[in-house]
Amino acid sequence: MPELQAIASTLSHDIIAINETWLDLNGRHLPAEVSIKGYVLHNVDKPSHSNRGGGSLIYVKEKLQPQIKTKRATEKSEILHLNIQPHPGQTIKIVLVYKNPTCTAIEHDEFYDCLDIILSTPHETLIMGDFNLPHINWTTRQSQTPGSKLIDLMNTNSLQQHVNEPTRGNNILDLVMTTTDLSINGLEVTDKIGDHQMIDFSLEVQGLNINKSSTTNEQTSN
Repeated sequence: MPELQAIASTLSHDIIAINETWLDLNGRHLPAEVSIKGYVLHNVDKPSHSNRGGGSLIYVKEKLQPQIKTKRATEKSEILHLNIQPHPGQTIKIVLVYKNPTCTAIEHDEFYDCLDIILSTPHETLIMGDFNLPHINWTTRQSQTPGSKLIDLMNTNSLQQHVNEPTRGNNILDLVMTTTDLSINGLEVTDKIGDHQMIDFSLEVQGLNINKSSTTNEQTSN
């Protein structure tokens, strides 16, 4: 992952989150192959590697003391939840997700139920990832199913969505959401890795810098 190592070394991000890594860190790949000095790596791999794609990971600066809380992966979705401690006594939940557009109604329900459980516990929360919901109108926050399920989750948990320009083609697929007690500064949709644009932003916690990326090849990405 030379692009990500360059991002980490030149831009000094505190957190780097990646969807569709295609990694198998329990088999074909070694953690040392994707490690970045100064960062703790947490990942969730697709359960079966019979099909290409899948996999999510987060690099977090060691100083933030990341603690893994939830790892959930099915053939069509992934949720990786960890807590960080920017300052003594302060905890922020960081959640990286991926959801395949071919999820069934039951799979959607299970996916959002898991997020709802994570959100039910205290602490400021950042949720980011590839939701594959191109038909949501983010001006009106309205959508038909399955996008309406995300809107319901956001309304129930007072979440704000911060990405307002396309991240793949003409679609806003990669989202960044926060609870109302957590602010974001300087969000930019930037260079392309694979067939998705990267997203850079800072949390208003002494300027924590975050990069959200996808690394998938164009012909197979969702």
